[in-house]
Amino acid sequence: MGGELDSLDLIDGKRLSIVATEDGLTAEPQVRDAGGSWRRARPGDGVAEALLALLAAAPEVSEIGSFTVHSWSARVAAGERAITVDQTNESVIVGDAAVVKWAAHLQAGPHPAPRRIEILRANGFRHMPCPWGLVAWRSEDGDQTLVAGVDEYLPGAVDGWTWAVDLIAAAADGPDAPADELVAAAADVGTVIAELHAALALTATIASPADAERWRAGATATLDEARAHSDPAMRELLESRVIDEIVDGLGGMAGTPVIEGHGDLHVGQVLKHPGGYAVIDFDGNPVLPPAERVLPIPAVLDVAGLAQSLTHAAIVARRHHRVDRVALSKVDRLARDHFTRSYAAHLAALGHGELYDPACLRAFRLQQVLREVVYAARHLPRWMYVPEAALPMLLDEGITGGP
Repeated sequence: MGGELDSLDLIDGKRLSIVATEDGLTAEPQVRDAGGSWRRARPGDGVAEALLALLAAAPEVSEIGSFTVHSWSARVAAGERAITVDQTNESVIVGDAAVVKWAAHLQAGPHPAPRRIEILRANGFRHMPCPWGLVAWRSEDGDQTLVAGVDEYLPGAVDGWTWAVDLIAAAADGPDAPADELVAAAADVGTVIAELHAALALTATIASPADAERWRAGATATLDEARAHSDPAMRELLESRVIDEIVDGLGGMAGTPVIEGHGDLHVGQVLKHPGGYAVIDFDGNPVLPPAERVLPIPAVLDVAGLAQSLTHAAIVARRHHRVDRVALSKVDRLARDHFTRSYAAHLAALGHGELYDPACLRAFRLQQVLREVVYAARHLPRWMYVPEAALPMLLDEGITGGP
């Protein structure tokens, strides 16, 4: 076990500890064994249940040592089981009522989630799991980071990388395959994201020239890194003048409205459940420095992230479902068209159409492809087939048209 830096005592020999490991800091649920020693808790040891009990008894905001506890709708529940999928956090379902997430890799603050969740709650945003509470930890140097979060459990919820891939594959399965379900899903998600941005509209400000230059410089740095990590064929595409021109366009976004948006929006952040769709994980973009994760963004950045992820879902569908490439390309365009049109129309109907300027939609979509190149090169080489296919598809749109 690594060195414990701090701990939040719960009940009955259970605690949440901040532990230093070779890979950085982690939030570790711990339980005391019969001999009095502390060990890492497993689902079933009751630490997640103990956190719910703490939240249920706490005021809306409380300070416990260097921990800040936010409690909104928590109640006591019993019975723990793990969520056994590969993910950033370690998650435990408690009593089929709540999901407790222990942060496996702590990110130095400031952290955007507490404020954004508070704003969404206050403005009645209904398309997210009901937040029960969260715990933040403040280090000695004053940085605050999220160490645990608790949300309502949505039975039957399906991750976006599953529902989107399946719907796209079904719609591309032959010339007579119906696309109605995919079109309806894309339009519904557009409505959900419009309502998300409308709920965050009170945070709106105007982008400065420095903001625009930061976006351009950030995309340029990602482009440079993607070029460095690419094979010759991909590098030839990345070194085209067209890509430099698209990226440079981000420098002209001064004067654009910005909001405290999601910041890391893609289909994997949108659950499909029997009641509709739910947006999750308001932690901001993990690839950005902490101080940038909390900064306002153009609404189009969120839209671009979701739209581009539909293309990536189509590429995944092509590999795993063996559907026709041309049909899949048409279905990908269809899904993106209905998503973006539904989003823009609904945002305008809600009275906040001024928040969305699609002029840089393609540039932010390109930035997401570049980030996928870097991610695959650094962490997951088998994922590289996705950006390798996505980049020429996006560049072809400049010839054939499309969002």
